[in-house]
Amino acid sequence: MTKILAKIIIEMMGAPKEYIEKTLKDYLEKLKKDGIKIKTEVIEDAQKQGELFSTFAELDIEFDKLEDLFGFCFDSMPSSIEIIEPEELHLTSEDFSNYLNDLQAKLHEVDMVVKTTRAQNAILDKNAMNVFKNFISYLCKDGMTLEEMSKIVGIEGKNLQKFVDILIKEDKIKKEGDKYLKK
Repeated sequence: MTKILAKIIIEMMGAPKEYIEKTLKDYLEKLKKDGIKIKTEVIEDAQKQGELFSTFAELDIEFDKLEDLFGFCFDSMPSSIEIIEPEELHLTSEDFSNYLNDLQAKLHEVDMVVKTTRAQNAILDKNAMNVFKNFISYLCKDGMTLEEMSKIVGIEGKNLQKFVDILIKEDKIKKEGDKYLKK
């Protein structure tokens, strides 16, 4: 089979800006050391997106065979791929089936990671909520106003009120005047 030239975009997101830009450059150097034939590369400066920064590299990469391109895609998870050359690719049904099975295996692996991460996040959220509720309850041991608690925990009173209301509903604290007290 003839060589394949593809235009590939690899994106990264993180913080701080300098870190994410260095991480992308280091990643491209690793690809080169691993034998990936990058013919041209354009790296964009990181742009702020909310709390994080996003950057990307546009690469022209030459692959010796289609199998190498698929392997690269599975390992690097590029955000975009455009085949430049050749104009036509010919596959046997066996090769195409193998590529589809590799794709399915990767999708199942990613799905398992997502499900595991969601379950771990749910546990962490529950534990963090319990710690936070215990902290608020502790603050109320001698009585404290919502504003006083807000200054200590660093959360605006209107957002903190939701947690205080939960603790009142759970019968762990009570309100007397403008102060909240631990039961």
